[in-house]
Amino acid sequence: MVKAYVDKNSINSTIDKAIYYLKINDYNSAICKIKEAMIEDLSSGRIHNLLGIYYEKQRDYNRAIKHYRVASDLDPTFIASRKNLERIGSFRYLCNDKYIDYGE
Repeated sequence: MVKAYVDKNSINSTIDKAIYYLKINDYNSAICKIKEAMIEDLSSGRIHNLLGIYYEKQRDYNRAIKHYRVASDLDPTFIASRKNLERIGSFRYLCNDKYIDYGE
């Protein structure tokens, strides 16, 4: 079996750019960077967390929850996705950027 080489620096750079675009609410650029990162590593919990954030900011809460769960399942040690899942599922949910955990 041949394993594909994954350049972690390239993925981290792409993820950092996606986080930047999400923070400044440039959703078109953010989703492009998230998709670019997913092409490189589909099984990353960090990337699914960002996709959850993207959907949450688009007010598509069901998809956001789905991707937070996937992120948590793929990487149980990644705390940001669990925090986001708890926050979005809480009774007093408030979509506010200061509470979103980007996993930086």
